[in-house]
Amino acid sequence: MSFVEDAAAELYGGDLDAFTDRRRDLAAAARQQGDAAAAKEIAALRKPTRSAWTLNSLAHVAAEQLAQLDDLGAELRAAEQRLDGNAMRELSKRRRELVDDLARRAFRATSQSAPSTAIRDEVNSTLQAAIADPDVAEELNAGRLVRAAQWDGFGSGSAPTTRPNLRAVPSPKAEPTSREPTATERAQRERIAAVEKEVTAARRTVVKAETEAAKHQQRLDDLEEQLAAARHRLTAAGHQVRDAKAELRRAEQKLDRARS
Repeated sequence: MSFVEDAAAELYGGDLDAFTDRRRDLAAAARQQGDAAAAKEIAALRKPTRSAWTLNSLAHVAAEQLAQLDDLGAELRAAEQRLDGNAMRELSKRRRELVDDLARRAFRATSQSAPSTAIRDEVNSTLQAAIADPDVAEELNAGRLVRAAQWDGFGSGSAPTTRPNLRAVPSPKAEPTSREPTATERAQRERIAAVEKEVTAARRTVVKAETEAAKHQQRLDDLEEQLAAARHRLTAAGHQVRDAKAELRRAEQKLDRARS
């Protein structure tokens, strides 16, 4: 790798809090070696946000799992093209499970036992965007994110939608191909165009509904986790109340004995 690539790999895979100082040192080292262009490029490397740094760690500790984002994105796009509702529901479930697993791995790798809601949301959104957008996935796999990516909750990929191949209306062999279409042919083409618009609209509706359902399911899963945690805290608090009351009774009994 080049000097700049080595520096980028070290910076984006290293300690976030040491990023600025280490970037300065690496740029200075490049200048000392007479490579002013490399020094300039290194100095221009942007410090990642905490959520981006969290995700960059996955490229080092979960490369194989990250590769699954690409495969899942391709499967989702294929299912959308087929308008296969059953497949899309199953793939949406796999998407939630994969995103949750990768987020946990990222927080564990960066020793964030209790990440803030904002960072958690940015990490989840970026992982969702990586499934939807191959460019985001490539940047994530390289471990070079500088900021979180936004997932708009619509569609599962940035690849252009393949339009159906519509067979042209054949012309009678006896007539030249340059002739004007007949009224019947024009009407047929108009019907084909109208059906094509309906197919496109239906595809968008299905995709929007599936992704909206996935968002609500993710929210439900989060709320269920919060509810379970709240119940655990309530149980612990109940034990504390019980112990405190027992301690109070013992103290009161001790006081009664002292008075007598």
